[in-house]
Amino acid sequence: MRRLSSLAVVVALLALVSTASAEGLKSIVGTWKLNLAKSKTEAWTPKSQTRIYEDWGGGLLHMHYEGTDAQGNPTLGEYVARFDGKVYPYVVRGAPGAYTISQTQVDDHTFVFTATVDGKTSWTGTHAIAADGKSYTNTYKTNGKGEPSSAVHVYEKQ
Repeated sequence: MRRLSSLAVVVALLALVSTASAEGLKSIVGTWKLNLAKSKTEAWTPKSQTRIYEDWGGGLLHMHYEGTDAQGNPTLGEYVARFDGKVYPYVVRGAPGAYTISQTQVDDHTFVFTATVDGKTSWTGTHAIAADGKSYTNTYKTNGKGEPSSAVHVYEKQ
């Protein structure tokens, strides 16, 4: 009987974790456009960017972005990852090396991320989705070179 109770607790906890992940995915899914006027930028900040997040099921999040970089060149990036802290490939147009990303869910509206280039930390920070779901911010701890950053990019849901 005791084993059955323990199993029931484990199943209930797994269900809660799955629900939290699903709720977290729901909050980021959609099309988001960078609002430079509301952002705190640095020299590397893109001039424009639109991100599309899709729930691919099974806890997989697909992210695709396009825009222009600080020099006005076209940009494109894409990944499919889970919020499990594991490392996933991250394709970036014209990248000088191999990109990866790892993400961890803090709560239904907050995620931390680390992007690397050739195994070296480049960007780190936090995605925070507003309670009303109409905007989210990327607060960067490091820039693309792994140096300290104070950039905050604000995206608005389209």
